[in-house]
Amino acid sequence: LLFEKSLKKLTGAKYVTLTSSGSTALHTVLSATKANNDCEILIPNLNYIASVNAVLTCKAIPHFIDTEKNSPGIDISKLEIYLNKIAKIKKNKCINIKTKKTIHSCIVLHPFGYPCDIERVKKLLKKWKILLIEDTAEALGSYYNSKHLGTFGHCSILSFNGNKIITTGGGGAILTSNRKFHKLVNHISTTAKIKHQYIFSHDQHGFNY
Repeated sequence: LLFEKSLKKLTGAKYVTLTSSGSTALHTVLSATKANNDCEILIPNLNYIASVNAVLTCKAIPHFIDTEKNSPGIDISKLEIYLNKIAKIKKNKCINIKTKKTIHSCIVLHPFGYPCDIERVKKLLKKWKILLIEDTAEALGSYYNSKHLGTFGHCSILSFNGNKIITTGGGGAILTSNRKFHKLVNHISTTAKIKHQYIFSHDQHGFNY
């Protein structure tokens, strides 16, 4: 609880859920947002394998997008052109007209703590009904316009692996400002057990890594 409170204070996030790693945080987030085999997840091509692993674990499709020439962030101008070419909005969802799959979300990476132009990314993804998930595994303590990274999207993840800004040897966290989503990730990350003094009842597929 003390660690969660410290993370809230530092990042400005309303809710924090601790996990066993950044990878499990990504998987939990994608599971909670119902990513499945009918979904594509946009991922910057400058990345780490954890994002791809989480997507594949949910049986979704990793869909790689370009990064900028002179910075490690997403090339937003190219992404806008690309979405205009391959996507359409149908029933309030972004559909890839070539594959017929839903473009479910975009895992926006801030490599080495370097902020991408997250406000522009957020605006573009909102226009296309694509969920914004921030991978801030390497960006604890990084800000964009005085706002901590990881607080712009629907949710974000942190990592406390041995090579990160703060390390606990392992571990991760999920940040969100959405109370309902926070309750859901808390629930499924603890085996989806319904609270009871002695009955062990579980109401959905849950994890306890």
